[in-house]
Amino acid sequence: MDWLRLWHDMPNDPKWRTIARVSAQPIALVQAMYVHLLVDASRNVTRGHVTVTKEDIASALDVTEDQVEAVFQAMQGRVLDGDQLTGWEGRQPKREDVGNPETGAKSAAQRKREQRERQKSAQEKTESHGMSREVTESHDRLDKRREEKELHTHTAQAKFSLHDDWEPNPKTFTAVLHRNGLANQTFHADQLLEFRSYWISRPDDLKTQAQWEHALAQQLKRQSRIQQAQGNPHETGGRSAPGRTRNAHDILTDPNW
Repeated sequence: MDWLRLWHDMPNDPKWRTIARVSAQPIALVQAMYVHLLVDASRNVTRGHVTVTKEDIASALDVTEDQVEAVFQAMQGRVLDGDQLTGWEGRQPKREDVGNPETGAKSAAQRKREQRERQKSAQEKTESHGMSREVTESHDRLDKRREEKELHTHTAQAKFSLHDDWEPNPKTFTAVLHRNGLANQTFHADQLLEFRSYWISRPDDLKTQAQWEHALAQQLKRQSRIQQAQGNPHETGGRSAPGRTRNAHDILTDPNW
């Protein structure tokens, strides 16, 4: 395997600040060292175990071995247990990579293939239904009103995997933000893109429109708490290009959000 995973909150994980304080080293060095340890553990025969030397890390990062040793010791009990990364099994599961016929877990390629088949089948049904309709113009208008009503009911109840065109409903999402204590706070436009990117890679996770909106609100809430813990309570999410900050109302009414 020539790759590994990083979780979305990794750059802002509060553990790095704790390790930096305990080791008296810059937080940038803490994060850089952890990335080195992740890569080394991924390449190791016994995945999850670290074998890279402190001398090699010091040379790679242009710091002293004493600095590396200080960070390494501060990581013990937090992200390291001896030479083993403590979160490895939970964050680097094999079942998502290649599938498991014994447990029924599917590979990423298989899940994507099944998603395409579902979309193709739905499209064929829609086209077939449209070709078979032979009614008068007045009946067409009546059928259209009925279909719109049925579509609205279906959308509210049916579960689906997230896609690139998904957006929260402005009418319902405002209430969801209010219930999660996020009313009148500011958000970044790229937070929706991050949310989509994460869940599109998991096509087997099916939720209703309301459940997706709740999940988005929960992500915004987590990011808000992280920012508050870092002393920046007025914004959620990470850095963004100038002029891209929006409050909740602007986000829900801007078609480019």
